[in-house]
Amino acid sequence: QLFEEYDFSKITKVHPTKGSNAVGIIQLSDLHLNELVSIIGNKYDFTVASKRLQLLAERAINYFHYNGVKNVLIADCADKLNSDRRLDELLNQATNRSNATMLAVHLLKQFILHINEYFNVTYAGVSGNESRVHSEPGHSKIVATYNYDMTIFNILRYMFEDSDIDFIIGDPSELVVNIANSNVLIMHGENITGDVSKEVTRIKGKYADKGILIDYILFGHLHEARIADTYSRGASLVGDNDYSFKGLNLTGRASQNLHIFYTNKNRDSIKVDLQNTDGVKGYDIIKELEAYNAKSANKLHKEETVFKIVV
Repeated sequence: QLFEEYDFSKITKVHPTKGSNAVGIIQLSDLHLNELVSIIGNKYDFTVASKRLQLLAERAINYFHYNGVKNVLIADCADKLNSDRRLDELLNQATNRSNATMLAVHLLKQFILHINEYFNVTYAGVSGNESRVHSEPGHSKIVATYNYDMTIFNILRYMFEDSDIDFIIGDPSELVVNIANSNVLIMHGENITGDVSKEVTRIKGKYADKGILIDYILFGHLHEARIADTYSRGASLVGDNDYSFKGLNLTGRASQNLHIFYTNKNRDSIKVDLQNTDGVKGYDIIKELEAYNAKSANKLHKEETVFKIVV
């Protein structure tokens, strides 16, 4: 009944594509919605996520419009929800993951409609490791789809079923999409370890053995952006958290990647910094946060890194 309330057939738009020789890609990676972070230099919750997603949409619209893009692919590299298997994650979550699923749908729905105001939109997504339901990871279709990433994807697909937004259904672990004459592989990236360039070459080799030539690979997982000639690793919407800062001795920033693929197989890419959202209103989620009894980063214990002893 809830889904039937949505009718995007009269809201979504079809834009003319005449004269365009480029396709834009918004590479979503590691949104980790439902995670709560409150450390020096970074806060994250659903409200911050809504602002960072809206800022990403605005930056993408400006970048693509300037370069003559008419069609946009949202390439979702997974981990839309944070894990709850570790004690840190369980204690630092906004709500349970079933409730967070609907909050994630609500945010991504607005993000898609925002982009569609200016461009034709296609959405493609895969499964990640953090969003899996079962404790064991897997690569077979039945295991890979036992995942909140796929649940959110399919809810969105159902909601936009009669609209002008296209959803690509394929392999839930590794999805090949032809974009402006280039074969792009979308994956999460948990199996890319060590020397990234060598691993990317190996992945391209296994597809070549099946007669599929891969031009570019999009993935995430490590929460650190890196844009190279044959691949792009996306960072996260979260930025720093306790695990990366204390457990791995790493610092990072919230960001996502944008790409433009041209029909002559040229391609341009940029990293969009989303750490600071001053002046960004964010998408509308306050009512939904209350409905799902979600906590915010402000309710976490406030920590001080420097204690002063006054004598």
